[in-house]
Amino acid sequence: MEVFDTFLSKFPPESGLQKPSGGIMEQFKGKLPTALLDLWREYGFGNYGQGLLKIINPADYADTTSLWIGKIENCYPILMSGFGVLFVYRKLSDTTDDICLLDIHHRKSGSFSIGFSDFFSDIVPSDSFAKQFLLVDLFQEASVKFGAPAANEIFFFAPALVLGGRESMEYVRKGDAIVHQHLLYEMGSADDAWSEAYEANPHAFGLDEGGVLISFTLTETVDTILPISPEKEYEIEGETISKWLLVFFSLTEDENLCVLEYHRALQLLQPYVMETRDSHILIRG
Repeated sequence: MEVFDTFLSKFPPESGLQKPSGGIMEQFKGKLPTALLDLWREYGFGNYGQGLLKIINPADYADTTSLWIGKIENCYPILMSGFGVLFVYRKLSDTTDDICLLDIHHRKSGSFSIGFSDFFSDIVPSDSFAKQFLLVDLFQEASVKFGAPAANEIFFFAPALVLGGRESMEYVRKGDAIVHQHLLYEMGSADDAWSEAYEANPHAFGLDEGGVLISFTLTETVDTILPISPEKEYEIEGETISKWLLVFFSLTEDENLCVLEYHRALQLLQPYVMETRDSHILIRG
């Protein structure tokens, strides 16, 4: 199992792992890499690295992945972070495969564009992977407060990130992984105002005294997505952005009503904030 040598060194198996039954081994024979089946047989399902990662039984999380990404043939969830992010093995052909991501908190999915062996030997053990996908510091802090999660448990955020929660300790809770994964899906299954809203784009203007002015536009009848800190989102190479403005435009009057310094405008708009997601807010029209 050379492919797992570095993985097991960085994320050693915890006690209480569950060995797969003969039926489970037979169910996934030929569908998943032999090296993974050997890992199941030798160590089992459960927590690795104190729960930072979990080797999971794909059958237990099949319904979850079907909810989020639909029923796709030759796709099997095999790994889960301590915060419930799923990593899905995808068999593309007899000779090629890759690993996909299902991030339940940010409602994102995608492929690492790398094969199974390289994923476990190179990507998972890397510091950048731990920082981006495992939230190591937050996980360790949560483990001290709530105790390490059991094999079927994860840490999550309440309220959820899509409802204004934050990746900080005050929002962290612990509970059943599958229950929370399904709950987060249900939260987004209703009509999503974000998908219908207009995302304001920055407009750049050169200033006579030098530097650049960046403005965004808000109208009185359109739900609009605005960045909370545009200075962290946008930059112009070789230019100094000296002013950030929000323009209030009236569709009914077909004219600008006023222009305010951007952050001052956001303060005044707080009563009209419908929701916050990551680095953006949704303003009611």
